[in-house]
Amino acid sequence: MLYLLVELLIRKDVDLYPAYLSVAFIRSANAVFIVSLTVTFPSLSAGVQGFLLAVYSVAEALSGLASGALYEILGLKFSLAIASSMLVVIYLLMGISSSILELAVLNAIAGFAASLILVSSLSAVAEGTRGASRKRIFGVGGFEASNLGGYALGFSLAGLLEILGVLSGFTVSAILAMLSLISSLLVREVVARRGFINYREFYSVSKRSLTLIPMWFGFAVILGVGFLSPKIIKELNLGIPLPFTSNIGKGEEGVVGSYVANPSIGLFLILALVGVAGGIMLGSLIAAKIGKERSLLLGTFSLPIALIVLGLTYKELFVFLPLIILLATPALTIPPTLLALLADYTDNMRRGPSAGVYVTTLGIGIGIGEILGGRIFDTAGFGPLSYFLALMFLALSLPTSIYVTRTSSRYSDG
Repeated sequence: MLYLLVELLIRKDVDLYPAYLSVAFIRSANAVFIVSLTVTFPSLSAGVQGFLLAVYSVAEALSGLASGALYEILGLKFSLAIASSMLVVIYLLMGISSSILELAVLNAIAGFAASLILVSSLSAVAEGTRGASRKRIFGVGGFEASNLGGYALGFSLAGLLEILGVLSGFTVSAILAMLSLISSLLVREVVARRGFINYREFYSVSKRSLTLIPMWFGFAVILGVGFLSPKIIKELNLGIPLPFTSNIGKGEEGVVGSYVANPSIGLFLILALVGVAGGIMLGSLIAAKIGKERSLLLGTFSLPIALIVLGLTYKELFVFLPLIILLATPALTIPPTLLALLADYTDNMRRGPSAGVYVTTLGIGIGIGEILGGRIFDTAGFGPLSYFLALMFLALSLPTSIYVTRTSSRYSDG
């Protein structure tokens, strides 16, 4: 499991691994919910299902600052336990809900609970790795790997249960949320909580951390487009024999259209999520070796180059895939490096609000990537989409890389 690898890489810091587990389990619960929604309510239109899924992401994105403030008041253990308990109750209530409005309200609350878990876990990882640069890079890399790996686990589990014909209702999601709750009970606070000063402090965001937003937003947009990969491969008719992808319909643009058209989840998406999650740990290793500043510069140029090459060669994807993977691998240093810098920039203040900004940026970026990516692909094709993403990311990431490089001399890299 990914969290065991993380635990080993950060030298068995027993204070942190329950947080990784909670993140993985709540992401798995959401992935299973996405598939269960289609199986349980097959008569719902794609538009209605899309709305039900969207309220989760919107609520998660908009709850970032509030989640950060709650974490500062409650601490890690209570934040994880309360949020996980909320999710258990929510998924059980969904099983007896009879209206779309009830499902929408419950899923919005679930989005808030997920935000609280993400913000609290990221803040705790930052606190638990204070003063150790390499350990911090692996710590935040493990957080992101748990995030994506949880989705892969959930989609795989949902696909298996659907094939067996036993996926109905939201009990499985409730069980996964219960596992998150159990994990939260294993948490020990990584540092002593600082005393309360005033309410303004709970909503104070590090100005330096705001300089990381452009690059993180660009990466989130690309991640959102990545959720479209099964649909894009099917539409391009590249002749790639991938199990399950033949069942992915031609519904609405975005990840919602792919999922709700048929409950079978593309195996390619599952493998991609697992690959990226594992690749982020490799990216953490690279970043620890070459340093944060060089990692960002490397990622700033390697990802756009890989996207351009992909846009030029996608019709012969199997031939050029090794080259594309080689070019894109350095970009996997971006998530752990940005999160490690976020932790560095908040070492002398309360982390919750700044971690909340990360969650908000991630949610908005993924949503825009799904919508914009689908529109560009439908109107212009895959090549222009790849070129657009390359130019967009380069324009957004350069200011962040330049700022980090120019200010690195003032701060120790650990």
